[in-house]
Amino acid sequence: MSKKTLYFDCICGYNIAAIAENGKLIEYYFEKAESGSIVGNVYKGKVVNVLNGMQAAFIDCGLERNCYISVEDLFPDKNKYDGEEVDIPSTLNLKVGDEIIVQVVKAPVAKKGAKVTTHLSFVGKSAIYMPNTNFVGVSRKIADEELRRNLIYTASSMKMRWEGLVVRTAAPYINRAVMQQELDHMRKLYASVKDKFTKSDVGTLLYSDASLPIRVLRDTIDFDIESICVGTEDLKETIEIQVSLFSSRQIPIIFKNSSRDMLNEEGMYDELVSMISPKIELENGAYLVIEKTEALTVIDVNTGKFVGNDSLEQTVYHTNILAAREIARQVRLRNIGGIVVVDFIDMNSETHCKAIYQELKRALSSDKAKCTVLPMSQFGLIEFTRKRIGTSATTFMSKPCKYCRGAGYTRSTEFVLFDLRAQLLNLLTDGNKSVVIDLNNDIGNKLLSWDLLIDEIKGKFPHARVYLVLHRTYHEEHFTFRCDNSSNLTLPNGAILLY
Repeated sequence: MSKKTLYFDCICGYNIAAIAENGKLIEYYFEKAESGSIVGNVYKGKVVNVLNGMQAAFIDCGLERNCYISVEDLFPDKNKYDGEEVDIPSTLNLKVGDEIIVQVVKAPVAKKGAKVTTHLSFVGKSAIYMPNTNFVGVSRKIADEELRRNLIYTASSMKMRWEGLVVRTAAPYINRAVMQQELDHMRKLYASVKDKFTKSDVGTLLYSDASLPIRVLRDTIDFDIESICVGTEDLKETIEIQVSLFSSRQIPIIFKNSSRDMLNEEGMYDELVSMISPKIELENGAYLVIEKTEALTVIDVNTGKFVGNDSLEQTVYHTNILAAREIARQVRLRNIGGIVVVDFIDMNSETHCKAIYQELKRALSSDKAKCTVLPMSQFGLIEFTRKRIGTSATTFMSKPCKYCRGAGYTRSTEFVLFDLRAQLLNLLTDGNKSVVIDLNNDIGNKLLSWDLLIDEIKGKFPHARVYLVLHRTYHEEHFTFRCDNSSNLTLPNGAILLY
């Protein structure tokens, strides 16, 4: 059975969460500690435009861009759960000027505003409460049919006629009294939202979901969690409290009291860097190429250096099996959503083609995002769809390249600085007392103004000295280190003392 390790850290004002399975990174999240993700937030909105021809409307929620609502987005994604059918109305029944309660179901992307719904949901450990959606469902990860029927019966008996309740994966490990307490708490949350709605102005945040570490724990903690690693003492205290609430067993919580970057020390930093690379190496020398287009994501499988020891058919089959497993991990790690087309290496055996389809389907089944996989076509292509959950980490780690006018991507300023931070911590931990960093002018100025990052490094190494040399000709991603422990350090012209 696979074992998972959770990682939580707070770096320079950002909350970081990562999940590793059998030593390999499978999920990575980040958000600003002060603001967090807006998915799940509830706002008082005002209808500013109605598109009758599309049965959609734009809502002013006080965000940077107006939010979007349509008939298709009225209800939560019930396809993730098994349960009774819901009658979805064919019209919005909204008019300009209406003031309504809305909840963000999809974060804004590029120039598109957030997607919202009027049918709210509140997530607990054992259930999801929908105060105005008549629906009962159960997580598809609960496989036992008799248990599923019992849970649906229990949920139906606990809810009011107009309410909805979705039984989550953790429900079988919780007794009815605890579920009832959780349901009562979520009902009180909804009552407070309605009360604030009547007293607040348009654009007011009526309810905010939990912070990143708590959300990840709530959605991930299960019997297969082996340990939890945290990077700060404050996080350790928070995680200990949440584990006692969410878990029925003791889970080791390890405080990584190190001067190095936690994920770097755990050997997973290279996997983070590879997330923004289109090329992914497989363990046998073969590789994948992942390219995102406007309409879909295309993944190409190549044998690369792998030549095998048997027949060509066996070599190709073995490569495709490894590729299917890695593809499932990469779409989860990169949080790729929408249509994905995989061009596997051509095989002659129909049995092998079916086996690759089954292997990809099996590998994707552990993803909490809903995936629908089609059988392999006669051209060796497999298509599948994946429902993206939240924001992709790659949007934080990369940005359109200004050198090629948007044709490609480079690392974002923040990610370049995170990489620089990790390498600098390694050098100082190894005993270097003075470090000179040559780097791009714009990146250097950003570093000089990032007080949280400077204070962190200074706090860990108060007696070290770090200098910057800014170069206008350096690429934004390029930086180098020069270390010197002599008492009489000779500095290059234009060196700036960081601290």
